[in-house]
Amino acid sequence: MNKLENKIILVTGAADGIGAATCRAMAAEGAVIIATDINLEGAQALADSLGNDAIALALDVCDEKAWAIAIKTTLETFGRLDILVNNAGGSGAGSIEDISVNEYKKAMSLNVDSVFIGSKLAIETMKSTGGNIINVSSIHGLRAAAHAASYSAAKGAVRLLTKSIALHCAQHSYQIRCNSIHPGYVLTTQLAAWIDSTDDPKATLDDLLAKHPIGFLAKPEDIAMGIVFLASNDSRFMTGSELVMDGGFELI
Repeated sequence: MNKLENKIILVTGAADGIGAATCRAMAAEGAVIIATDINLEGAQALADSLGNDAIALALDVCDEKAWAIAIKTTLETFGRLDILVNNAGGSGAGSIEDISVNEYKKAMSLNVDSVFIGSKLAIETMKSTGGNIINVSSIHGLRAAAHAASYSAAKGAVRLLTKSIALHCAQHSYQIRCNSIHPGYVLTTQLAAWIDSTDDPKATLDDLLAKHPIGFLAKPEDIAMGIVFLASNDSRFMTGSELVMDGGFELI
């Protein structure tokens, strides 16, 4: 039985990486996908590959007006929104001394403000019907990285924002669950490109592997399956929780 049969699911950052893998995994479980990304061409290609009435929408997650249009289009097209996956994010490298105030603000906008805006608008549409919000944080939302001050701050904020949302919805009997997922390093095309750009790619990869006691880096599909779990009734007793998928990163 498909775990997400006919669920209407909006995924941000859907053009590639974890977002694309999540769309594919959810579609395989019967979901109808709204694939959103600032890269509309990539999101459209992904949606075209899914079938099952999937559509693609352009969405700059830092733009409140763009969010409003995406939610409005979803409601006009499908009549409701069941699940929101706040996946879009990134940037934030640099220590507290290296990163500029402007770079810090951009990282916070992309990684935290986007989750706040999307969740706020989603709750408005879901509170009479119930729903589910899944926020993609990071292992660095639990364990800080000196070389990524703004990213650590942002992903830590996503963790507690998730808990605040979950508690608010529970207190108001909205029947909306909200959880965060915390991946370790995931071998996306972006991470692979960064590894290849370093002075010694093999040493860089070996260093990343050493941080994960399990002995390998995740594939986007690994994290997607965790998101499917959080989206499905298999996790119906979870809200305000963290799903850690880090290959043991937090253990060392």
